[in-house]
Amino acid sequence: MTRKALLADSCPVCDGPLDAVSEEQEVRIGTRTALVPDEFSYCEACEEAYYSPGQMDATMRRASAEIRRREGLLTPDQIRGIRKTLGLTQDAFEKLLGVGPKTAVRWEKGTVFQNRSTDSLLRVVAALPEAARFLAHLHGVDLSGRPRAAAR
Repeated sequence: MTRKALLADSCPVCDGPLDAVSEEQEVRIGTRTALVPDEFSYCEACEEAYYSPGQMDATMRRASAEIRRREGLLTPDQIRGIRKTLGLTQDAFEKLLGVGPKTAVRWEKGTVFQNRSTDSLLRVVAALPEAARFLAHLHGVDLSGRPRAAAR
């Protein structure tokens, strides 16, 4: 664990000094776990830990990236690339794939990762334009605005 004193930050519970902490943590996402660096503030006086805005999201993104890497899943940038190659908004992409609202947003931000089945579907849609056209027809999605050829 690495600690350094923060200037001007004090504990909201006891007004004691806060330390910036960076340590490896086992982070659980669903049934999966990943050991990743976690950054937060800690008060030795009252033993409270605090996350500043964005710190918990950053830890979750690191855990998600590690799980993706370990399981060979597409990255957020790769998913975004597939969507953009199809010329779709995030909403239309979700409709094409039959997933819930804001799912593509979360995949592309890296805060949530896709399961293996969805990862396979994404790869099929990227590799086989006829699969994307079939899903578009099935789910009422317009693919006529495709800006460029499928990326390899």
